[in-house]
Amino acid sequence: MLHLIKLELKKGRFSAYVWGALLAYALIAAFMMAIYFTEGTASEEPAFRNYAEMLRGIATIVCATFVVYAAVLLAKLVVNEFKNKTISLLFAYPVSRKKIILAKLSMVFCWTFANVVLANAVVGGLLIAIDARLGHLSDPLTARILYEHGIFVLMQAFGAAGTCLLPLVLGLRKKSVATTVASSILIVMIVCSNNGGFSLSNVVAVPVALGLLGILGTYMSFRNIDRVDVG
Repeated sequence: MLHLIKLELKKGRFSAYVWGALLAYALIAAFMMAIYFTEGTASEEPAFRNYAEMLRGIATIVCATFVVYAAVLLAKLVVNEFKNKTISLLFAYPVSRKKIILAKLSMVFCWTFANVVLANAVVGGLLIAIDARLGHLSDPLTARILYEHGIFVLMQAFGAAGTCLLPLVLGLRKKSVATTVASSILIVMIVCSNNGGFSLSNVVAVPVALGLLGILGTYMSFRNIDRVDVG
């Protein structure tokens, strides 16, 4: 399995994914800093009233970004290969089809999970450091806040990694890259939208449930792949 993943990373030019993730970090950080500086304590209704709200806001943006990012990767690694029928070449190898598909999905799942965790740590740490000097947020940053947010981020990272599989299920039906990406954007708009300070993504059960649904959906889609004609 690890050998298959290494081959996929080599074939897919992994360095491009790394640079793409770093660019996403920078854009998220820039967006959150813009909100922090333009809607600080001088605003009548500040965007963040405390550290918990600021960290949850970062988590929501990170989750939305990497669900769409992962859908783009899955469209390239899976949907596009089925659409162009290049997957038949891979299936000609003396390796289980399920292992080939599992290698692709595992790579994107782990990649998404790791990036959600790292992006939260990097952007969150940056905003905390900035606020330590400017003091827009008056409440103290306690170990309890960090611990609870850390648990939340891990759960949301799992949810995001699983949720990104749902667009794949939809995209495979039509073998459409556009459908895969568009459905990921639709899911993000529903789950990560902010309505009066409330977002479904901040309810831990929602991203976790979507993650499990994504895993179940991909299992159902590929459970008979060894016996299906993909030519």
